[in-house]
Formats: sequence, structure tokens, C-alpha cells
Amino acid sequence: MSEIENRFKLILDENRKAFIPYFTAFYPSPELFRELIRTADRIGADFIEIGIPFSDPLADGKTIQFSSEWVLERGFSFSRLLKELYHLKKEIKASLILMSYLNPLLKRGLENLANELKECGVNGIIIPDLPLEESDYINEIFKSNDIDLIYLVAPTSSEQRIMEIDRLARGFIYLVSIIGVTGVRENLPVYLSKYVRRVKNLTSKPLCIGFGISSPYQARRIAQISDGVIVGSALMNLIKENLNEKNLLDKFQKFIQELRRSV
Repeated sequence: MSEIENRFKLILDENRKAFIPYFTAFYPSPELFRELIRTADRIGADFIEIGIPFSDPLADGKTIQFSSEWVLERGFSFSRLLKELYHLKKEIKASLILMSYLNPLLKRGLENLANELKECGVNGIIIPDLPLEESDYINEIFKSNDIDLIYLVAPTSSEQRIMEIDRLARGFIYLVSIIGVTGVRENLPVYLSKYVRRVKNLTSKPLCIGFGISSPYQARRIAQISDGVIVGSALMNLIKENLNEKNLLDKFQKFIQELRRSV
């Protein structure tokens, strides 16, 4: 069993749901990023997802696009992030999951990167633009380094595709709640419960839902039908709206506490 699988077993044995906050790497600054991660871990995040800034983030909405551009304009360094993760992993209890588009990973070299991520204590990786049909080889590279490649399922995914993902997946399956990009939304889609039931009938893997979860109320509803809740844009939006406020960390802590309780 991988670390993510072991952690999920403990979560399910305790009859609770996983809470997975998302952060754009080094947003809004390396120092604040570090403190936000520590806060999320202290409050009880089970997994922490960290997004690699990218110039063409096809699956990301305006808020996460803004955070990526913010970091890139200030000089993002992949090597510096790896060093940061190495030290953070020694401080936190949560499992680390990296989210990156394929191009930055290919540029660094997949086999070399997989070794680096293992040394840094990264436990999983999400590659939203990786075609399923081309994922076997990449999956094996990360698997050999004890890193789970987290596959995404969308509302439009066919039964055949979901069953193939079930065969390949380790850790958990990421259910994209909506058709489109990430971002804060006032309402959850009406088809969500039916969609989750359809996927559950085709896999025994834990299912975590992300995209569009913007409030503790929505997080609670998602937790009732899934095994875990992923929240990204709402957290990045709170940071963006309070960039110049002295009480940014206080507001962040309060909001993430509400999300954790809801989940």
C-alpha cells in the first residue's frame, strides 16, 4: 500500500472524510505560502495539494490563473519549491500531492523528477492534461518511486473510461464536479449525486470531489456523498482579496477551520 492508500484506510476506518486544501506554490510569497501550509496542517488537512504555476493552465479558472501568473511574474523556481517541500514534509503530518500540467514535468525529465519528488516526500501527483491513453508509462515511473498518479474522472467520462481508470489508479480518484474549469460557484450541479453513484458502481477506490466548492455548506454536502473534499479556488480567492490586510492569516485560519469542521 502507498502512503496515500494507508492514510485513506485510516480515514475510512475512523468513519470520517478527507479534507484536501489546494495551494498554488509560493503564492502569494514563499514566506506566506509556508505559513499557510503549516496552518492547514495544524487544523487537520489530511492531504495538501500544491499546484505548479503554469502559463497555460487549461483546467484552472480565473482565481488560480491569477495566482499562477502572480508567482510566475515574480520568478518561480521548481528547484526552490523542491527544497521547500523537503523541509515542509519534516514539519507537517499531511500527505503532499503535487498538481502540474505535463509540460513542466517533461521539461525537467520525468524519471529525474520522480526521484526528486520521492526524496522531497511527495506522495501523489495530479496531471490534468495527461491523456489516459498515454498514462501507463508515466504511471509506472511514479509508481516505482512510491508516488501515486491521481487520475481524474469528469461527468462526461464513459463507463469504459472509468473502469480503465479504476484499473490504473492508486491512492484515490479525483472526481471533477463540473464540466469546465475550476472556480468558486454559488451552486453545486444538480446531477452531482447521480454522477457520484454512477462512478461508485464502477470502482472501489476512494472518491474525492473538487472544482467549484466555495463554502463550508457546500463542503458539507460534498462530504455526504464522497470520501473527500478538495477546496482550491475559494482559498486562493480569500488570499487574493486580503493580500494587503494584516489579518490575512487570521481570516485564512478561520475559514479553513470552518471547512475542516464541515468535512
